[in-house]
Amino acid sequence: MRRALESRELSAPELIGSHRRQVERLQPVLNAFTCVFTEPLLLPGADGPLSGIPISIKDSLDIAGLPTVCGHLPRLAHRAAKHSVCVSRLLGAGAVVVGKTNTPEVLMNWETHNQVYGVTRNPWDPARTPGGSSGGESAAIAACMSAGGIGSDGGGSIRLPAALTGICGLKPTPGRVPATGHFPPVGYPGGLLGVIGPMARTVEDLGILFRVVAGHDDSDPFSVPFLAVDLPVVSRVGIVEHPIVRMALALIDEACEEFPKQDWDRIYEVWRFFFLKLNAHPIGFPTPHTAEYLSVAAPTGQEMLEMFAARDALRAKFLRALDQFPILLMPNPGFGAWRVGEFPGVPFMTSMCAANLFGLPAIAIPVGFDAEGMPLSVQALAKPWQEELLLDFGMKLEAARGRFPSAPLARNK
Repeated sequence: MRRALESRELSAPELIGSHRRQVERLQPVLNAFTCVFTEPLLLPGADGPLSGIPISIKDSLDIAGLPTVCGHLPRLAHRAAKHSVCVSRLLGAGAVVVGKTNTPEVLMNWETHNQVYGVTRNPWDPARTPGGSSGGESAAIAACMSAGGIGSDGGGSIRLPAALTGICGLKPTPGRVPATGHFPPVGYPGGLLGVIGPMARTVEDLGILFRVVAGHDDSDPFSVPFLAVDLPVVSRVGIVEHPIVRMALALIDEACEEFPKQDWDRIYEVWRFFFLKLNAHPIGFPTPHTAEYLSVAAPTGQEMLEMFAARDALRAKFLRALDQFPILLMPNPGFGAWRVGEFPGVPFMTSMCAANLFGLPAIAIPVGFDAEGMPLSVQALAKPWQEELLLDFGMKLEAARGRFPSAPLARNK
């Protein structure tokens, strides 16, 4: 799109107009957006790598003057005082924001539906979910209603929706992309797990978005003044054995071995404590996956210290394994999109947990289809601060695979 704009093969109004027509056609079917702007949001005079490119923003990120609702009725009266850091950086790079996208209530679900905006559907099959919590974002991008955008991820909420809709998503290391202006606020303990990051139809596009939004900002307590690290040479890829991982390996010429054994059940248990049990009482009302914890006492300080210690021990073992295998390939999540309302259960999301619990970057890349024609995806993990390694690896896999098909509903009739 950028090359077409620069060569004047395409004008900015034509590009925005084509996306607006796609929104008008598909929003009634998919319900991806909570708000479509009558006049797209842009920064006059801004010029950068996203100049003229239509993007969307997950509703959990503030846009000045608009509510950041996250599907929660009491927040309909909210109005953001200013843009989130991420939105400001996108506008400064020339992006044109076409609207905000739907989420589950306060982001606490792997499906996207709520009492305020309703159910969001998958452009590969509207009877199925696009996942959550960045499900509106993934549906909008996969349906070509926006060229890319920003989601957030505390338990797979970028990678799962990317997987279920056949697009790509990058979960960065905490501190790499400022999350100031996100709801719920990113502080302890949520910031231990949760980050914001780019979503797009190709890995190359993820890289463009990531370079725009990454960088230190003092307003985020997790943000760091990042200095480029020397990236390791990937001589071997570690794998968690799975048919979908084998789909990815068939596309690339890389030596691979089974990743050293990890206590995946314990990783899931500790992540579940931080993401679900620790959040239940602060949220204060039942969500689909925190309700069970409201009937018991909130975690004690002693329990929190024990869980932090458990997390550190598990993380140290995992990082030692990444010394041997700079890239780990895992299923993401290991199956295609399920029918709306037929969530397979929290334990089926365990492949998402490690990257969040350990603060690792992870990238989601589509590699094929299941027997029902729904997209299948792998995720690649690396050590902290090695997003560029994952983007390089993803582009190699993408080049070998070829362009992934667009969702059926996205195709022009």
